[in-house]
Amino acid sequence: MDDVAYQQINKSWKNTCRVLLGDDVGNLMEFRDYLKRYTEPIITRKSHLSNKDITISSERVPKDANVIAYDEMEEYAKRMSKLPFDINKIKDIDSILEIVSERAYYAGNVVLGNSSNVILSHRCINTHYALECQDVYEGKYVAFTTSIRNPENSFGCCLGGDIQFCIKILDPYKTTRCMELFHCNVATDCYYSASLEDCTNSMFSFNQRSKNYIIGNVSLNKEKYAELKKKLVAEIAEYMKKNKSAPSIIDIIRGDSDG
Repeated sequence: MDDVAYQQINKSWKNTCRVLLGDDVGNLMEFRDYLKRYTEPIITRKSHLSNKDITISSERVPKDANVIAYDEMEEYAKRMSKLPFDINKIKDIDSILEIVSERAYYAGNVVLGNSSNVILSHRCINTHYALECQDVYEGKYVAFTTSIRNPENSFGCCLGGDIQFCIKILDPYKTTRCMELFHCNVATDCYYSASLEDCTNSMFSFNQRSKNYIIGNVSLNKEKYAELKKKLVAEIAEYMKKNKSAPSIIDIIRGDSDG
């Protein structure tokens, strides 16, 4: 791992925790399992050409398939050119498939466009400072995040776009300073909520539209909300410091008290 790039991503993680939780809860890699829990899985395999580590989609590439890095495509082409397609060996469909399968390789570590400091990631475009990400577009300072467009300072997020300073949000759109959300659009300063539309300052609330300062779907005045939020956020931070994890909004929705 690139230590310099990781330190910058870890710095962003800590800053994001201070923004959302008011405190530093620990280093990014300590929360790896928690943050990856609901994102699309990716794994590391060895390149068939160089034996170096290659990041690929774990559920889409057969276990016995040959894998190479995207930057090894030129070397792959050179080697294949030395294995000409012998038309005389083609007798039936099975023989064609056998010949083609010998030449079929999956490419991992695909990082395109204007990208830099992308670590152990796959299919990232115009992305900077990313760790163990997949299908991230126009991202900056992200880790353990998949299928997100325009994420910045975001960790453990998936399936959405336009997010900043977020931890563990799923299916978001235009969310800022949020943690543990599911299917929330245009949300700001929200925690542990689901199915919000155009809401700000929400905690433990569900199926709300154009609401502000709500906890448990109950509207509060600004001062009371701030008082309760401070207490709840401090408890979340302490839990994370101790357990290097946090309760999940998905487990809350499912009624899983062990999550």
